[in-house]
Amino acid sequence: MAKKPVILGTLEEIIFETPRVSTFIVKLPAEADFSFISGQFAMLSLPDFLNDKGRPVRRAYSIASSPHDLVGKTVSFTITRKGEGGYFSNRIHEARVGDSVSVEGPYGSAFVLDRQDSRPHLFIAAGSGIAPLRSMIRTLLAEGSPPPIELLYGFRNEDDFIYARELKGYQSNRPRFSLLTAHSRPAEGWDGLAGRIPEVLPALYGSYKGQVVYICGHPEMVTQTVEWLRSVGFPEEAVRKEQW
Repeated sequence: MAKKPVILGTLEEIIFETPRVSTFIVKLPAEADFSFISGQFAMLSLPDFLNDKGRPVRRAYSIASSPHDLVGKTVSFTITRKGEGGYFSNRIHEARVGDSVSVEGPYGSAFVLDRQDSRPHLFIAAGSGIAPLRSMIRTLLAEGSPPPIELLYGFRNEDDFIYARELKGYQSNRPRFSLLTAHSRPAEGWDGLAGRIPEVLPALYGSYKGQVVYICGHPEMVTQTVEWLRSVGFPEEAVRKEQW
């Protein structure tokens, strides 16, 4: 992986998505030369957060915004606070608006949106795996005539619904977008899909209907989802995946 230039930006806004997840919007300098394809990632660092060798701690995060957002010179990253682990992830949650954030990238070419593919798009995410898919969805919806878009998104319960307002807004206002959510630990009164993503797939996708599929989440979910889709006839070329 050839190293890309490091751009020093400024933390412009922090959006508290859930009790453990925040989106960090970084403003890049006006003169910065930065472009990316939805699905790519960047390396983030904080100039004052150094390792024991005096070098900035760097971590990779999917870009959660769309390339269209670069009109305002902003790029977004949605990051989960990791408790006892997640050395950098925890530190960035202590950052404040106005702090400096270094962005290096973009990287990655295996899991990117093909904007020329006119097939219906099926996006399947679990937890924070929604971040690169949100970038792809925003990109498609920002363009003139998007293909039909369906998102199946799994998380524990309503408190863990990342981008809830945005995605529910698309469901209400964009006729070519449909949203299905599955709760793995549903609260009392929940009458929607209940279970982990692999558990709800058989009731939803029993055969291939011409979609291109993008999947992102933890390895077990991704593996089991791919296995199910292939077992019911989804061709290998139509299934793209990323696991964290």
